[in-house]
Amino acid sequence: MLTIVRCLYRPGGAEDRLPIRDVHIEYMIANRRWLEQGGALMSADRAIVEGMFLVLRHESREQVEAFLAGEPYTQAGLFETVTIELFERFVPHADPDFLEKLLIAARDWIARNLRYREV
Repeated sequence: MLTIVRCLYRPGGAEDRLPIRDVHIEYMIANRRWLEQGGALMSADRAIVEGMFLVLRHESREQVEAFLAGEPYTQAGLFETVTIELFERFVPHADPDFLEKLLIAARDWIARNLRYREV
């Protein structure tokens, strides 16, 4: 299962992360088997680090929560908000024809469920 984790820093959190950034990176290295993608969330002008974004591969939400509970930035209370959402990846997909099949299914559903109204 893929899960998106979006963490936004509390005021001052981005600066407060710097003294423990090495511990955070060590944690990511030790848990890289769970990491699909990750990186910093930046302001539009790329001048301010606003938070952290991760795509994690786990078996359950409990595993994601345990991963976050052990994460040094979480433990240091750097985040104002943390969201966890399930993610169904469509692109890239293991099946190279996935989008075409999805299009056929969408058109089939429309044909079965929607009736055009006379104007």
